[in-house]
Amino acid sequence: MDLVIQLKHFIEEEARSCSMDCGCVTPQYVYRMWGGIVSLEEIETVLKEIKNGCR
Repeated sequence: MDLVIQLKHFIEEEARSCSMDCGCVTPQYVYRMWGGIVSLEEIETVLKEIKNGCR
């Protein structure tokens, strides 16, 4: 599955489970929640793209 799709799905699930909005999910949070299986740099890049689309 594409990282963008995975990250969007993760953000949606976090928003549903704890009323977190798109801007509150940090790369470090995602990295820890995913157990470090995706590099922090990749997460930062994709998350920045996604957040730019939220505006």
